[in-house]
Amino acid sequence: MNKLIWPIHLIQLDTVRSTNQYAKKIISKRTPNWTIINVIHQTHGKGTKNNHWYSEKGKNLTFSIILTSSLVHFISYIFTGYLHNIIICNAIHKILYNYTHNCWIKWPNDIILYDKKIGGILIENNIKFCSINYTIIGIGLNVNQILFDPKLKTSSLRRNLKINFNLKELLLNIISSIQKEYLYIISNQKIQAINYYNTFLYKRNQRSCFIIKRHNHKIRPYYLQGIIQKINKYGHLIIQVNKHKKLFIFSTNDIQFLF
Repeated sequence: MNKLIWPIHLIQLDTVRSTNQYAKKIISKRTPNWTIINVIHQTHGKGTKNNHWYSEKGKNLTFSIILTSSLVHFISYIFTGYLHNIIICNAIHKILYNYTHNCWIKWPNDIILYDKKIGGILIENNIKFCSINYTIIGIGLNVNQILFDPKLKTSSLRRNLKINFNLKELLLNIISSIQKEYLYIISNQKIQAINYYNTFLYKRNQRSCFIIKRHNHKIRPYYLQGIIQKINKYGHLIIQVNKHKKLFIFSTNDIQFLF
């Protein structure tokens, strides 16, 4: 088991609607940094763009991390907050890469195993006086669940790797990996973090299809085929459009990945 760099305050729950919502209710000036809310059954988990995250009771990891220290302000200052996404994705990927090399990071913050989604991240910042007061990081990872809605392109670690994971051990290993990634950033390793993310960026250098929702501040939805190149230092996705071979830069609000 990996060792922790900073002490954690673990809150173990049986059932909640959402660990992120629970975190918002309990947070205060006295909330310890690295408070972890882990739940056996999350009934109304939420992903990015308000997508529902369904998780079978007792089979998966659904937890939130509360960061309240100067670490939050440091990360937000140097990288406008997007570095949290890169840190969490890299940390989870490094754990899974020990089991299989067929796992990827789908921009902006999904974990892909054998071309199916097994994990997602939701990061929520509390803004106060034009700066981030605290950050709540919600993580959902399909671990031992076997049955899934066939309409959804989702899977789990056990379904693909045929391993029955110890959830508590996996949780602590992921927390340890996340802490290591934050330590790398504090040690001025942000370029290496971006490079790692780009190395394992899902569908990189492959033709993909997208819905463009907004471009050049104009709302005009349309379909686009292009080749994912990488993310830039702001976490924006760079795509080469096939017809003109021009490079376009998109934020998460501008584009939706289809396939």
